[in-house]
Amino acid sequence: MKKDSILYKVVLLGVLCAICGALLAGVNAITAPIIADAAIANEKVNLEKIYPGASFTAVDYSDDSGLILGVYRAEGKGMIYKVKGVGYNADGFTYLLAFNEDGSVGGFQVLEENETAGFGKRCFEDEYVSQINALTSSDTAPLLSGATLTSTAIQKGFDAAKTLFDAR
Repeated sequence: MKKDSILYKVVLLGVLCAICGALLAGVNAITAPIIADAAIANEKVNLEKIYPGASFTAVDYSDDSGLILGVYRAEGKGMIYKVKGVGYNADGFTYLLAFNEDGSVGGFQVLEENETAGFGKRCFEDEYVSQINALTSSDTAPLLSGATLTSTAIQKGFDAAKTLFDAR
């Protein structure tokens, strides 16, 4: 086969693509656990706000609601769910919700929010947070008058997290 023929160039390109694909797969196999550990390390700062000093592992999950961003096991403590909700502010908010091994809420920690002061922001203040912290995985998160959009979004996220918790 001549080096300037089209067939030679196609075969050469195919061989090069196969070699590059194999190299990329090899690098991915080596770096995937390192990347997973780095992701947990970045998230650990937030997870420790609920279970300080615990050992955390990421858990594979399937969430039909689309609200759960991550699931983590705190060894000997419980499960933590990273939840995304959209209240009045279209940018939404993110929070962690933990269930202890016995099904009681282990913590509710807001990571980011930009809700309206005096309305949706009330869902992230002590009075409402203490109501969430008093619940179990068999309860429904309460709605907050005047902050219906935000508290409904929290309620939907709570329901999605408890569904995963109960199915574990």
